[in-house]
Amino acid sequence: MKIHPVLLGLLVLSAAMASAAAQDVKQDVKTETVNEIVVNVSNIENTDGRVGCTLFSKEDGFPSKSEKADRRVWTQHKSDKATCKFSNVKPGEYAVAVVHDEDNNGELNTSFVGRPQEGWGVSKNIPARRFGPPEYKDAKFEYAGGQMTLDIKLRN
Repeated sequence: MKIHPVLLGLLVLSAAMASAAAQDVKQDVKTETVNEIVVNVSNIENTDGRVGCTLFSKEDGFPSKSEKADRRVWTQHKSDKATCKFSNVKPGEYAVAVVHDEDNNGELNTSFVGRPQEGWGVSKNIPARRFGPPEYKDAKFEYAGGQMTLDIKLRN
């Protein structure tokens, strides 16, 4: 069976256009923006338990009432470092609190006077106030979208 040269040319052109369209789709997928806040946690005292990260968009509950946080992530660690990821985060104002939950009870253990007995930290590495935890207004940051990385060093 003999194919007419014009028909053959049209078939080749159609195949080339389909291939180019497929490449365009792949490029669009690769350039899609991912809204994600990555929290790199360091200075974890031991490998017991797990690390919990909470993302707050308001002052209410920050930093210790994780049930009032917008998001909560638990991660395992095998060294003095851990990473928490918050995906699909809308642009806005946020603060992050981190706890090394050594006994897996889901909260930061404190002494009878409220002093933390497990590692903790907040965004911007803000220290505790003289008589209380860091405040949201000091730890908050603006998130414009895309990928953001925060480094939080735990206090023990």
